[in-house]
Amino acid sequence: MHSDIIKRFVATADSSFGQTVLVRLFSAADRNGDGKLDEDEVADALRKLGFSWLKEKQVGGIVKRADLDKNGYIDFEEFVREAPKTLKTNLVKLAKKNGGEMGLLV
Repeated sequence: MHSDIIKRFVATADSSFGQTVLVRLFSAADRNGDGKLDEDEVADALRKLGFSWLKEKQVGGIVKRADLDKNGYIDFEEFVREAPKTLKTNLVKLAKKNGGEMGLLV
């Protein structure tokens, strides 16, 4: 059940609401305000979202997959393409983890 709700929420990424959320997520992750995310900024943002299971290797893989121009950074357009996939996968894991700890949603 929770997986379907999360998937439907993430599917709103193309709506005006979803775009607003993505702009805010990107801005929050872009600590130095340079308009691009480096691997440390991505790792910090994912930790703040509660995705504690993502280690350096996994974060590096996310950055590599998202970095279409291979400059070592994720710009906003790259973020918009990658964020829904990463969020969907990891929000489901987070819900299962938290639900399991509470005895729910297993």
